[in-house]
Parts: sequence; C-alpha cells; structure tokens
Amino acid sequence: MWNALTETLHALSAQYEKIGALQKKKRGILVALDMAALEKLTAEESACARTVERLEKERLTLLAQIAKETPGVTADTTMEELALLAPSDAVHRAVLGASRKLSLLVKETKEASEANALLIEGALMAVNRTLGRIGGAVVDPVYGQGGTEQVRHLKKNLDFKA
Repeated sequence: MWNALTETLHALSAQYEKIGALQKKKRGILVALDMAALEKLTAEESACARTVERLEKERLTLLAQIAKETPGVTADTTMEELALLAPSDAVHRAVLGASRKLSLLVKETKEASEANALLIEGALMAVNRTLGRIGGAVVDPVYGQGGTEQVRHLKKNLDFKA
C-alpha cells in the first residue's frame, strides 16, 4: 500500500510536469494570440486534468487505507508526518521525496497558470476594445450598479447628404 502511494505520487508528479510544460507553451501561444493552437492546447490540458483527478481519487483512497491500518494517522496528518510512520526507512524516504517533489510541481504549475490568466485577461480586454471600436461602443474596465459592465456608445457623426 505504501508503495502504491509512492507510485501514485510519482504519477501525479509526471502529470504536473506535463501540465507545467503545457503552461509554458500556452504562454507563447497567448502572446502570439494563436487561437487554433490554443484550442488544441486546451484539449491536452483537459486530458491531463482528467488524469490528475483520477490519480487524486486514487491517492485519497490509499491514504484512507493507510489511516485505517496505521495508528496515529488522522485527517490532519501532513505528508511529512505520515512519512515518519512509514514501515521502513526506504519507504519513508520514497514517500517524503515524492511528496516534496509533487508539492513543488503543484506550486510551480499554479504560478504559471496565474501568469497565463493575466495574459488571458489582457487579451480579452484588447478584443473587447477592438470589438467596441468596430461596433461603436466601449466597454469600460469597471462595473456599474448591479455588477454589470458599463458600456458607452460612441457618438457617431452621420453624413445624411449622401
């Protein structure tokens, strides 16, 4: 069971490494505003997310089994504390190393995702401005009463002497 937990942690790390690589690739795609490539990348991200979800369920199931069989393990037990309760020194090192690596990868992936979110917001604002110019309206970057966007219609000078 401990070995299965270690394998699951390694599998999660591998998925987060893939997601991290996709996030780096996504950054370039967002800067270039390549929507076709972004669509393909989003499908890859979705597949990785489904795999992470499955592995997380597996990890939680294994942790629940370990908690039943190991005295002193509660819902508040951290992975560092859990590793101390491992049946051998080799298992302790394996679980602790895999857990630390996974934590680092999750943190890096979250930071990359937040950076990409800023790029997405900037791109969306640029698209809104362009659409506003085309349609004769501007969406202000603030919200009005009731949480709705404020839209201003640009004054049009129409030439009726055509």
